[in-house]
Amino acid sequence: MVRIGTWNTEWAKPGTARGDRVKPLLADSDCDILCVTEGYKDILPSRGYAIDGGINTDYPVVEGRRKVLLWSKQPWSNVDAIGSDELPSGRFVAGTTQSSAGPLTVVGVCIPWHMANVIGGRNDSKPWQEHAKWLEAFRELRYRRSAERTVVLGDFNQRIPRSWTPKRIYKLLLRAFDGLRFATKGELNGAPHAAIDHIAHTRDMVTIGDFGIWPTRNDDDKPLSDHFGMWGNFDRSSTTSART
Repeated sequence: MVRIGTWNTEWAKPGTARGDRVKPLLADSDCDILCVTEGYKDILPSRGYAIDGGINTDYPVVEGRRKVLLWSKQPWSNVDAIGSDELPSGRFVAGTTQSSAGPLTVVGVCIPWHMANVIGGRNDSKPWQEHAKWLEAFRELRYRRSAERTVVLGDFNQRIPRSWTPKRIYKLLLRAFDGLRFATKGELNGAPHAAIDHIAHTRDMVTIGDFGIWPTRNDDDKPLSDHFGMWGNFDRSSTTSART
């Protein structure tokens, strides 16, 4: 069994009050693999190995910020921080790491929100344009077509099933992830609403039990992030008690 989690930490910076609330929550989950979007490397647990997608050049560069980071208790190999030239910079990173479920290919993503480069950034796009472009590029990558122990996780910027997303954009998401299962679809126990951060996986893996939730505010009602995050236990598909 391997524990995997993802959370958009809304640029919670280590050493600030909010960052110092978020950092121990990530560590306390005892995940084997983490994806943090809109985060800093130093927000991740100290004992482990981190890779990231590099700098997102569509927006002003802020030192230390990364759109997507992956962390594992075990070292990474076969690291890919590009995916393809069609993907915008900084929003993709993949690697292989060892786990109790065997070697895993893990893909961290931060799919552009519907107003990317409409408000801020290059200011030259239409709503959903950058989001659709990312999905079309991802559809061509080998990771989406993998049949063996692959996990794709991060900020998808869509609810599954669809809520207010345009139907054609939702169909692009389903086509781009055809062959993968969305472990985080619908409403998760303890979550305030359906997620836009997700974990998808190949059919040779299953989830075990319910997901844990990182909330948007802590028990003292102090802000953590504008997203809630989640973590869950995964294993090979021969395991019973799977959530489908």
